[in-house]
Amino acid sequence: MERTIFLIDMNAYFASVEQSINPSLRGKPIVVCGEGRTVVTTASYEARKLGVKTGMSLPEAKKACPQLVPVYGDMNKYVHTTHRIHKILLEYTDLLEAFSIDESFIDVSHLCKKKDDAKNIAREIKRKIKEKLGLLCSIGIGPNKAVAKIASKMQKPDGLVEIRKEDIPDVFENLSLEKLQGIGIGKKVSEKLKSLGIKTAKDLGNAPLSLLVHHFGIIGNYLKNIGQGNDNTPLKKYFEYEQAKSIGHSRTLLKNTRDINVIKSYLMMLSEKVGSRLRASSLEGNTINFFLRYGDFTHFAMQHNLKNAIRDSSDIYRHANALFQKALPLQKPARMLGVSISRLSPQNGQTYFFDDYYKKIKFTETLDSINKLYGPFTIKPSSVLIAEKFGIKEGCGMVAKSRKKFSFSDDI
Repeated sequence: MERTIFLIDMNAYFASVEQSINPSLRGKPIVVCGEGRTVVTTASYEARKLGVKTGMSLPEAKKACPQLVPVYGDMNKYVHTTHRIHKILLEYTDLLEAFSIDESFIDVSHLCKKKDDAKNIAREIKRKIKEKLGLLCSIGIGPNKAVAKIASKMQKPDGLVEIRKEDIPDVFENLSLEKLQGIGIGKKVSEKLKSLGIKTAKDLGNAPLSLLVHHFGIIGNYLKNIGQGNDNTPLKKYFEYEQAKSIGHSRTLLKNTRDINVIKSYLMMLSEKVGSRLRASSLEGNTINFFLRYGDFTHFAMQHNLKNAIRDSSDIYRHANALFQKALPLQKPARMLGVSISRLSPQNGQTYFFDDYYKKIKFTETLDSINKLYGPFTIKPSSVLIAEKFGIKEGCGMVAKSRKKFSFSDDI
């Protein structure tokens, strides 16, 4: 049976969520960004029309659009909204795979008995998302995930495009390689394909497999299949998702610095945030990863495998700081820091033989309870105070700024 796959792509997602929640932002050019020195994460369609693009620095965006309204991003808000979208999609199938926070595949093959069933189902999904959440989406329909993804990009915003199996030769004949980005063909691969005389999806499908394997190795076969519109990748069931592979935090400093105490204070705060998320998720990890970006955008990165899994913030900081020491003496000012823990596993709930370690775990759990009750970083490491004058409060979310309170009513 031919499969019918949807790719639901939420339009200008973060900005649209903000405009849906806050009516005063509707119709205005807004961008969602971070705090301090930051870049545009998402621009509303009003801002895009005025030349604002994702990845611009905030000053660049304001130069292009002086009336621009910046909104600080809130990932919890967007994740919450994504869960509500998934709840709507689960009314149709549990073969639902989150491709990203704003893109989801679903397999509705079992619901499509007649010619126009797929489009009717897609229209119904679009209507429900708009009515319940106030958001627009584009839906691409195809016989597999790759073609559905391509179809979803053809009409934005609020688009609906179906590419049936028999349509693929005509659609791919003049489809540029740029339209294949997002399904495994990035900019570098695209440029290399062009240098080989391959300029369209049809060219890619007709290219000799030996040529593609010679230049791209094992992905040559994958490229050939994409060019022919073939993709047999199954969808996973929604409730069979893999556990997160890592938990981490990164932060751009408010200004570049060589001050070791400031950097270590940031490191402490990032370690605390990673540790609190691990503990909240009942996870621990065996690999510590450290990332340092310099002012000239070069970087230093290192990881270390640990014999015993960790989740305590002081342990995370101790190991992260050990990796940071490998970067000393600093050759250039630091711009951004990142800490993450990978090789995650569930906390084993073991009994600790060492009384001091048991006390440390219980102490950390008590601090987590207090901070959860009274707000993040109500109680914090004293060493963080060193860098408070450096803007670490704002940089790491230690203080709540005056933001509009987030809430969803039951009917949006």
